[in-house]
Parts: sequence; structure tokens; C-alpha cells
Amino acid sequence: MQVLILSRKFEIHSSQRLVEELLLAGHTPLLWDPGWPVSKCVARFDALIPRIGNFQFEEALETLHEFETRGGHVLNNHVAYKKARNKWMTYVTCLELQIPTPYSELVQNRDEFSWKRNFPCIVKKLISSKGEGVFLADDSAALSKLLADIDEEVLAQDAYPESFGEDVRAFVVGRKIIASMKRKSTHDFRSNLALGATAEPCTLTAREEELVLKTAELFNLEICGIDILRTHKGSLILEVNPCPGLEGIEKYTQVNVTRAIIRHIEELCR
Repeated sequence: MQVLILSRKFEIHSSQRLVEELLLAGHTPLLWDPGWPVSKCVARFDALIPRIGNFQFEEALETLHEFETRGGHVLNNHVAYKKARNKWMTYVTCLELQIPTPYSELVQNRDEFSWKRNFPCIVKKLISSKGEGVFLADDSAALSKLLADIDEEVLAQDAYPESFGEDVRAFVVGRKIIASMKRKSTHDFRSNLALGATAEPCTLTAREEELVLKTAELFNLEICGIDILRTHKGSLILEVNPCPGLEGIEKYTQVNVTRAIIRHIEELCR
């Protein structure tokens, strides 16, 4: 079986883990940078794993779309990928599908925008990851300054102070929850491991399992990391990540998530 990994950074941990487990299973990994012309790729592949980051995101999505026309199983097509990667599209989709999520507003006109809900509030760039592009505004003056300083589209979102520095990441492969961990930061309202947070294995409630599996299915994602915020209003779907990192989830849960991905591909290709 030949599996194409679409990534700009072949040296990063997640790409290397995929290559490692593919080789251990007797398969052939193929590496392709989404910045390379698709027409130059003459190799046939049985499955494709997209690992698309924020850099030149739209161009990378177009490359993914082109590869989809070649056949083979694609784990997260370009439509599902874009819907999950863009935080505003994620919010709108959650509303349409009746998935509980923090209230958000798209900031369209910075000069006229007014947040009429409680402070503090969260400000997020629409395309961002690892906690980058996520900010906290304690009052209207801080919000105005943030909006003036950020030169791209953002959304404003309800904050839940009782959950600052904590969330839960559930890792889904093939519509099954493979592992879950609780992330915690003692120095930041964001709980991203990339920003110094730590984590530990955790057990999801029955309601959280239902929400996670429903979200993965309705977003049409084969592989995803779904972040849950535990609040006084109950568990809310905070974000849907179509390109979740493998290092943290495997380190803190001791679950071989990468092998689960390869086994899922094997099942798809039978």
C-alpha cells in the first residue's frame, strides 16, 4: 500500500511518526509538499493524509482538491478541512448542526464593532493553531486595541473564566475515539501544549463522547482532534482540528494513535 502524506514540513514529529508506522506495517510512504505542482506527481497512491498548516492555506487546499480527483482514499477532503480549519466556519457549522459551542461574532467592521456581552472575551484569528492568534480582552478598551493591532479577520467569543487554562482534547480516527487528554496551563488562559501546558489522560463523559462522535461525523472528518471546554453551561465544543498533532496525545496518553491511523487506512483500502 502506498500512502501519500501532504505536508510542507516532512521533518516535524507528526510526519515522521506517520512515516515510521507506515514502514513498520510494510507500506510505502510518499511525501509531497502542497507547494509543488500536482502535475509533477506521477506516483499512484492508495490513500492520502493531508497535514496542511496555516502557511498559504488556500493554495494548499487547492492542491488537496486536485489530488482528490486522482482516486484513492483521502482522510479529510478539502471541503471538510476548510470547514474545520476556519474558526468562523466551524462556529456556523456547529450552530447549523445544533452542536453546543461558545457564542461568537465575526468582526466585520472594526470601527463599528461593539461587544455587547460580558467581559472578558476571547479574540481569535480565523486561521490559527497552537494557541497563536488567540487573545484575551478584559474590557472594551482592551478589545478595541486588539482589533486595531490585528490586521486580519477575527471573531470575538464568549469566555468562560472557570475553564481558563484547561480543556480536553479527544482524538478521533475513523469515527472512533482513540485517546483523550486533559490539558492544563498554570500560567496562561490558553491550554495549548505548544505554549507550555501539560496534560494527563482523561475519561470523557457519555455526553462528551456523544458530542465528539457527532461532531466528527457531521463535519465529515476521518481524522480530527476535537477540543472540549467544560463550563458551567456544560461541555461545549471549542474547536475542531482537522490536522491534530500526534506528539502530545501519544506522549501523555501512551496510546499509539499513529498506528490506529495506519490500521484505519488499511481497513479503507481492503
